[in-house]
Amino acid sequence: MKVTVRNLAFGTALLLAAAPLTAQSQEVPENLKGTGEVVITSGGGTWEAAQKKAFFDPFTRDTGIQVVLVPEDHAKLLASIKIGQPEADITGIPGGALKGWVNKEAVEETDYSFFGKDTLAGMPEQMKNKYGVGALLSSTVVAFNTSKYPAGGKQPKNWVDFYNVKDFPGKRALPKCEKILDGGLIEGALMGDGVSPDKLYPLDLDRAFNKLAEMKPNVGRWWVAGADAPQSLISGEVDIAAAYNGRIFSAKKEGAPLELSWDQSLLQLDYWVITKGSPNKENAAKFLAYISQAKPQADFAEAISYGPVNNDAYKLLPKDMINILPGSPELVKKQVFQNYEWWNEAAADGRTNWDVALERCVAMLSH
Repeated sequence: MKVTVRNLAFGTALLLAAAPLTAQSQEVPENLKGTGEVVITSGGGTWEAAQKKAFFDPFTRDTGIQVVLVPEDHAKLLASIKIGQPEADITGIPGGALKGWVNKEAVEETDYSFFGKDTLAGMPEQMKNKYGVGALLSSTVVAFNTSKYPAGGKQPKNWVDFYNVKDFPGKRALPKCEKILDGGLIEGALMGDGVSPDKLYPLDLDRAFNKLAEMKPNVGRWWVAGADAPQSLISGEVDIAAAYNGRIFSAKKEGAPLELSWDQSLLQLDYWVITKGSPNKENAAKFLAYISQAKPQADFAEAISYGPVNNDAYKLLPKDMINILPGSPELVKKQVFQNYEWWNEAAADGRTNWDVALERCVAMLSH
């Protein structure tokens, strides 16, 4: 599961062309049509709105299968899977968490027989995991309020600047422990302490937590929901934030005085998984096959600025859009690939590096 330059130096984006309903429906293979429903978890906000536009509504329109949404709560979902009554058929998880879900026997193997040949050909191998389908490429970036740091003046560009409260005064927003992995908390702290991106792994947890403890008095918001980071910037609660690029992109489109820097941004991969015991397993496989096509992928990328999992989506996107997508040929040169292999390494006692880091984070914030 290690993320490498070779298998991620591809783009991602999606733009579903506005085609007449009948024409669009005719393009859907018969094996994707059906009845009934598929239950999917959703994170709400601009995230859900983008998924609805690119995935949920077109899928129901073209296949006849209804999409039912439930709030995303992975702890609750895992508990329901454990008793054999999963509350959702599909959920999205960070790439670094996939192995843990597999170890918990919480996911079904993906049935790729529903995927068209063209769709599979456009998807890099990393996106076609036995237990999960690539959902998107995203990045945790350094973002800031331009009212505090206006254009033409000194603006924070990387994690060194983020942790430099002398030259860049103001409150910070950092991910809480629940988001220690996909919020890039440890990697950001180490780069903020001067560790070179190519020397990050194995992560030095002692050094990272020392840096975080040093920054703690300057943190105005420890966020869990992705929407919290841009909101805390907009409200003035904080001036600089570690944030998901898509959330900042969406807020900027709505006129918020926000900006982000791609320098040292963390490149991350999410997966869609079908839950163990899914009552709508076939419809779930049809949904994943449908949304992995180039058009839905392009539409989603355009809506929220996350990279597509199908390379053919790039052919449908305007050039200026491609240049702001995580993992795109140009941006990837500035980005740091999260090493999921390291995060999943386990010690003799069975605890992974993620387990250890999470425990230490909770202890740090409780004092």
